[in-house]
Amino acid sequence: MPQPDLLIFLSDQHHGNYTGYAGHPVVRTPNLDRLAADGVAFDTAYTACPLCVPARSAFLTGQLPSVTGIFSNQGAIPVDQPTFIHSIAAEGYETVLCGRMHFVGDDQRHGFTKRIMGEITPLYWGRGGKKRADLGPYVGTFSKERCLEVVGGGDSPVLAYDRAVVQAALDYLQEDHEKPQCVVVGTYAPHFSYVAPTELYAYYRDLAELPHHNAVDVLAGNPILSNKQNRIDSELMRDVRAAYFGMIENIDQQIGSVHQAWRQYLDRNERQGLFVYLSDHGDQAGEHHFYGKETFFEGSARIPIVVSGHGIEGFQGGRNIQGAVSMLDIGPTLCDLIGAVAPPEQSGQSLLPQLLGETENLERAVLSEYVVKDEKGHRVPARMVRKGKWKLISYTYFEEHDLLFDLAGDPLEGTNLRHEQPSVYRELRAILETDWDIPTIVKRQEQKEAYYRLLSKWGARADVKEEERWPIPESARQLPDRNPKREAR
Repeated sequence: MPQPDLLIFLSDQHHGNYTGYAGHPVVRTPNLDRLAADGVAFDTAYTACPLCVPARSAFLTGQLPSVTGIFSNQGAIPVDQPTFIHSIAAEGYETVLCGRMHFVGDDQRHGFTKRIMGEITPLYWGRGGKKRADLGPYVGTFSKERCLEVVGGGDSPVLAYDRAVVQAALDYLQEDHEKPQCVVVGTYAPHFSYVAPTELYAYYRDLAELPHHNAVDVLAGNPILSNKQNRIDSELMRDVRAAYFGMIENIDQQIGSVHQAWRQYLDRNERQGLFVYLSDHGDQAGEHHFYGKETFFEGSARIPIVVSGHGIEGFQGGRNIQGAVSMLDIGPTLCDLIGAVAPPEQSGQSLLPQLLGETENLERAVLSEYVVKDEKGHRVPARMVRKGKWKLISYTYFEEHDLLFDLAGDPLEGTNLRHEQPSVYRELRAILETDWDIPTIVKRQEQKEAYYRLLSKWGARADVKEEERWPIPESARQLPDRNPKREAR
């Protein structure tokens, strides 16, 4: 079989259930819906970590954060650590990065042979936060601590960046290329700041429903999670969700544009191709009174994964896969498809058999990991396991607050069944504890945080240019309108 071209559209912070094909009653995603209808939608897909850099590092290396050691946005993939991009390039592919991947440090490639669009976030340590003068009033609003400060309709650095990313991708696909292509298009939306194009924000302000909250909070008394909740007034919550919904629809339009250009590229060059859409993690968008990521609730940990084939022999589209899968599976799948050797010690597995119509594994267990800090600043390794309809969430040292959900009967995760289902709890605890070396993880993070402190001091003072960082235009630094008038049609 000829080497198929590959395109991965990787967004940032897209809630896995906020699409039309997943049944959301409000959010419009016609392009993703068409891709899902013609391709394969993985309805139970999870991030490896509900935070950007750890998730993306896991995605590229195919290894869980407990293996890579990267649990922080300051982490960097070692230069001698192969990624599946290396594997694909080793087969003669042009591996092209267009936009965001959130690499940190000097190595901005990690297997990519070409980069045609730079990054929006700093490339080095110690250059974020208040040092981002180019963000204007958006300083700090990329973080969950200040993400609610700027909300509304208009333009923003995130929206402007994504327009530039998509245009660079469209321009590239207008050209003809001799080598087989593996193109990764990385956008920053629907990551906060919570600002959507004005018309979309105004549209969703009339429709954005508030998330369901149980009368009895399942997190009441939870020492790790309850103090991280953010109980805002209903008007601001509605506006946040309107902006988030609008950002998702805007990304869907951009996915449609890139996919159309991709199909035209394949047809023009008489090529076969595979198109993959996924996000690095989700956004709670007010669910359980959380905003952003960094929890294992569905809004944060569950992600969309849709795969569409064009001329791929044996590809069986028009299917929804219910069994649990991971973002870690994408690299092994693509390597399997093109006959490449995946990097060693993969935590994921190839989904190619499912793309070719074989029976899915409904009892596979999928993991997600993170390290949080408690109120005293102690590091708390945390893990989630999804198997069948069950999901277990556990924070080390606080196991008495473990959460066990039946997601078939309780998709909103409102009832903890840990004590009602002891056999299920024991089974998932055994899976969760496998290859989970708490002392090593904690010690490793202590060392890395010491490294990051020094690197941040260096980054703040070193005269090292960030030539691949995208310059934010002045026009994208204006505050949005929280109360725009919806234009009559």
